[in-house]
Amino acid sequence: MKLLSSDTLKTPRGKLLAALAALFISWLFLLWHFSGALSGLLPDSDRISATENALRKLRQENRLLRDKEREIETLRKRYAERIATGWQESRDGAVETGLRSAIQQAAHELNLQLNSLGSVRVSRINPQFYYAEIDFSATAPLETIIKFFARIEEIRPVLSWRRFDLRPERMRPGSSGSDGNVTIPDLMFNGSIRVIGYDGEPATATGGRK
Repeated sequence: MKLLSSDTLKTPRGKLLAALAALFISWLFLLWHFSGALSGLLPDSDRISATENALRKLRQENRLLRDKEREIETLRKRYAERIATGWQESRDGAVETGLRSAIQQAAHELNLQLNSLGSVRVSRINPQFYYAEIDFSATAPLETIIKFFARIEEIRPVLSWRRFDLRPERMRPGSSGSDGNVTIPDLMFNGSIRVIGYDGEPATATGGRK
C-alpha cells in the first residue's frame, strides 16, 4: 500500500504529509550543504586554545599601552611644571639683566657685600629650554651666608646652585679681641647660580638663544 496515493494527496491530511516530507528533504539538503559552516560554529579544542592565547596576548599589549600612556602623561605634567617654574621673559623680563638684579637685591637685603658679580651666561639645552648662569663671590660671617642661602631659595623663578665654595678668610697676625680671644674670621664664599628658562625658540648654530 502506498503511503501517499493520488487520492490521499487530495485530502487535507495528505497535503500536510506531503508538505512535511518536502520540508524534511529541504532540511537534509541544507544540513549537508552548510555542514562546513556549521562545523565552524562549534570550534574544536585547538581553536579554543588558540583564541585564548590570542586574548591573553591582547590583554598584555593593552596593559603595556596603558603603562606607556601613564608614562607619557607623567612626562607631559613634568614638562608643564618645568615651563611654569622656569624663567619666561614674557613674565620675568630679560634673564641677562633679571637674574643679575635678583642676586644683587638678595645681597642688598642682607647687607652682604659682593666682592664680584659676573655677567649672565646663557646656553641652550634644546629648542625650547635654556639655562642661564651667573658667578659671584663675597666675604661675610657664616650667619649672613646662611641667610643668603635661604633668601636665594625664596626667589622665583626657582634658582639652583651649580657650584659653591666656602672657606675661612685668612687670619691676619694679631687678630684678637680686647679680651684676648681670637676673632672668628669671616668666610670667603664664591659660587655659581643657575636658572632654567623657557622660550620655545630654536637653537642657533652657536648653541645660544636667538
